[in-house]
Amino acid sequence: MRLRKNCWPTPINNIRRLTQRRLTIQAHGAGKEVGPEELFRYSYGRFLVNEEYELAKRYSTFDISALCQMVSSLPAVRSPIVKIDKREGGYNKALLMTAESGHTVITKLPCPNIVPREYGTASEVAVLKFVKSRSRSPVSDVLAWSADPSNPIGSEYIVQEKCAGQQLTGVWDQVNESDRVKLIRDFAQLESSLASIELPGYGALFLRDQLPASLEQHPRPLIEVDDTYCLGPIYHGSWPGGFAADPEEYAQHSGPWKTFPELGRSLAQQGIWQIQHYKTSYAGRGPHHGTPEEHIRMLERAMDVMSILAESHTLQRHSQAVLCHPDFHPGNIFVSNEDPTVIQGVIDWQFTSVMPRFTQVRWPLFLNPPEGYQTGMNNPELRPVYDRKKDQEQAKRQEQAMRTKCYEAALVKSHLESYLTLTETDVSIRQLFIGSPYTYRDGIIPLRESLVRLYQTWDQLDLHQPCPYRFTNEEVAQHDKQLQEYRDWLKLREYTHQLLHSNDGGWVPPNVDFAATKAKHEKLFRHFVESKKVKMSEEDAQKLWFFRERG
Repeated sequence: MRLRKNCWPTPINNIRRLTQRRLTIQAHGAGKEVGPEELFRYSYGRFLVNEEYELAKRYSTFDISALCQMVSSLPAVRSPIVKIDKREGGYNKALLMTAESGHTVITKLPCPNIVPREYGTASEVAVLKFVKSRSRSPVSDVLAWSADPSNPIGSEYIVQEKCAGQQLTGVWDQVNESDRVKLIRDFAQLESSLASIELPGYGALFLRDQLPASLEQHPRPLIEVDDTYCLGPIYHGSWPGGFAADPEEYAQHSGPWKTFPELGRSLAQQGIWQIQHYKTSYAGRGPHHGTPEEHIRMLERAMDVMSILAESHTLQRHSQAVLCHPDFHPGNIFVSNEDPTVIQGVIDWQFTSVMPRFTQVRWPLFLNPPEGYQTGMNNPELRPVYDRKKDQEQAKRQEQAMRTKCYEAALVKSHLESYLTLTETDVSIRQLFIGSPYTYRDGIIPLRESLVRLYQTWDQLDLHQPCPYRFTNEEVAQHDKQLQEYRDWLKLREYTHQLLHSNDGGWVPPNVDFAATKAKHEKLFRHFVESKKVKMSEEDAQKLWFFRERG
């Protein structure tokens, strides 16, 4: 990926004048004042691999003076900015800006080398306004925004009121069980209020009167929602190498789509496009990653079967276009300081899109069913899956099952269609639609697993056509063997992430000793390679490791 540079000069003299006016700049967690340059750098953690590249992706400059002037002039603020506290995420810088009056706002500036320029900000603002006006989900007011990086600030931005309350993450473990039950019921109601809003197509939301200029050249017509909103193409920050350098090439597959069959074809075509353009950089992640030819062959099968699955009455019922929060977890939920059962805000709506209900409605990650869990209105007794040598572990799993069952019951009451979608949709079908664009990243096995299981259960589906492909017994046996090896690799990867306090990108949190973690990583890496050299070359073994240098 060619990193996009900011072409606006940094106004050092203006910055100096501001610091002379007692502007205090802090980086979250640093515990001390920092210089203006620290606002531009990424400083919330380190990377085990590709650090220079990852830091460059997140480096972005902007005019601090112009930003402070704009924020201080907002009707809700009307006071000079005296303090900036930088918070950072994977895609954006979030500046907690405090005025002399004590009023605090959040300004989010997307990293231009990661977030799709213009599209990302414009769509996020439309989502925030839609959610606030059409659902029960509490979101902060948008005070100002710009999707044009040529503005005086030199960056796209969204300014919002600071969310009231505290993150649920900090108090969840202290909340008593009856209050947790109330919160879980409220989670279901909030999600249901959004999932019950049916929309006329699939894509990303935009404000009709404030569209990105580049949408004028988009090859597919926009879909009207109402007088305020429309649906446009979906762009996001997880494309290979970040945002595509030439998004127009991808535009023909990015939506919007009026019909479910159209969407299915495009999802498979996205996967083919990714393989054709990025097959070298991303080959070899995990065992049996698959050749480019195999990826394309399986994606073509997926395209064929999607068009037939679209005729299923059951799937049609669950394919209604809806909007859902992409990452509903305690870190994105704010509750009252006085009463933690009162939800005061839901944050992080970036990259939210309108897609089929069966791909959108899912268990919140922190309420995921434990192993052995059975859906339905039965008591949440778990089937024994371990020896009962660890009573505490079993009790913990039983508590998790109780909370999952509470969410399930609340979903039945608040929105039956969402519950039926969650429990009736075949896992293989859901994974087929969700995973097709990402075989370049995940390897061929997850997609092939969906295709194999659909082939094996075809007669049980509500369809009137034969399966458009077949697998021999030998092919299924080979796939099952590779699938088990792939799952073992995933488990080892998860365990390694836990040991290193890291993730897929090799990110290490700032509160972790980076030097010690890097040394531990090297030791684990050498042990992994040595253990694999019995069956393969050292070069091939290195390709299977969980953190790889770009090349």
